[in-house]
Amino acid sequence: MIYNTCNNISELNDLKDYFNSELINDLYFKPKKVNKDLIDEKLNNSNYIEKFNNIINNYKDYDIEKLISEKISNFEKNTSFKLDSYKIYVIIGLDTTTIYSIKYKDEDVTVLLLESTNGNMDNLDMLLAHEFTHFVRRQIFKRDIFENSIGERFIVEGIGCNYSREIVPNKEDYEYCIVNKDTVEWVKNNIDKVEEHMYGKMDTNELMSDYFYMFADTEKTGLPARTGYVYGYLKVKEYLENNNLRIKDIIDKDWKDILN
Repeated sequence: MIYNTCNNISELNDLKDYFNSELINDLYFKPKKVNKDLIDEKLNNSNYIEKFNNIINNYKDYDIEKLISEKISNFEKNTSFKLDSYKIYVIIGLDTTTIYSIKYKDEDVTVLLLESTNGNMDNLDMLLAHEFTHFVRRQIFKRDIFENSIGERFIVEGIGCNYSREIVPNKEDYEYCIVNKDTVEWVKNNIDKVEEHMYGKMDTNELMSDYFYMFADTEKTGLPARTGYVYGYLKVKEYLENNNLRIKDIIDKDWKDILN
């Protein structure tokens, strides 16, 4: 099920009331710990306003709920995996993140920040493809695939990033990993350091923030923020290429079978 919360937003003046609504508070400000003082700052920022205008102009002729449902249906056909159910809330945020999963009214839901696509269909496809693999793995394994262990999280995000690559080929690695280019290059050049840091802790979640959180203590660890996305992407990509496989062949594989 897709819930488009942006239907009544057609111009910048609509946004302030929208950001102060209870729904957006529960879906975005509270779970992502975004300070509401950022609202006025963003509404006076020319880059943000440009992004907002791109959204309005590029999606104005689409039924967003239908568009996303059709894309999810295409992923199901592509992977031969049918989802039992899913809930995606499409919102406009303050350009602080892209797509994420939270508990809302005691249910697992996904929140897509439409401005993160900048009105670009490739960006939308990559985000949805990535998240689709999370839906699948949650349905298969019936556990918290994000917090169970860093080993599992590497493969969860690695599969997601590589499915984005299959759906929208010929982009740069950093675009699939949703990090900056320097982070990808650093991880590629420092795999030994990355693996030394995780040694003996792959089955635990105690290093989750070091590898996956945007605001990790990078000075303490010596690792760039979100290193885990890049490491997972590279390990899954290597596994696929070495075994001549595609994501549909490994989407239901346990992480230990890939990180062996």
